[in-house]
Amino acid sequence: MYLLGHLGIGLGLAWLLSTRTRQPVDYRLVLLGAILPDLVDKPLGFLLGLEARLWAHTLLFLGIIVAVSAIPRVRGLVYLGFGVATHLLLDLIWEQPWIALWPAMGTAFPPGTVDVIALLAVLWTNPVVLTGELVGTGILFAFARSQGITTWRALVQFLRNGTPSPSSSV
Repeated sequence: MYLLGHLGIGLGLAWLLSTRTRQPVDYRLVLLGAILPDLVDKPLGFLLGLEARLWAHTLLFLGIIVAVSAIPRVRGLVYLGFGVATHLLLDLIWEQPWIALWPAMGTAFPPGTVDVIALLAVLWTNPVVLTGELVGTGILFAFARSQGITTWRALVQFLRNGTPSPSSSV
């Protein structure tokens, strides 16, 4: 999965679940969590000559976030953990158990290289990836429209608060 798929589908799942509860969701943390594993691991993988799925793609990383979110003062980090969980699900991380279960299956990560051309080729040749990007984009637009985030001002307010303004909801 790529950026828009992770952001849109992660947000969409949180949005869907939020309809089942009256508790407000900090969607900023969901969005950050949905791309956090790549924000951490891709630069590290490039710098270290390793593959692009490293420590932030592990269940240990997710577990630490969830455990820290049990502390009352930072309870909102549960939304960050939710975003990370959606990222791992969309990356089909169980197909790489040596990463998902790190360090249980060894502490070394496979070497790798960043090939931008190959990454773009996957986007255009893999129908699952392309569909994920299109679905994610559609969800982002649907969320923005349904929550009244249709102007820069509304977007800035959303980014400040993490939840859509009650007055901007349609």
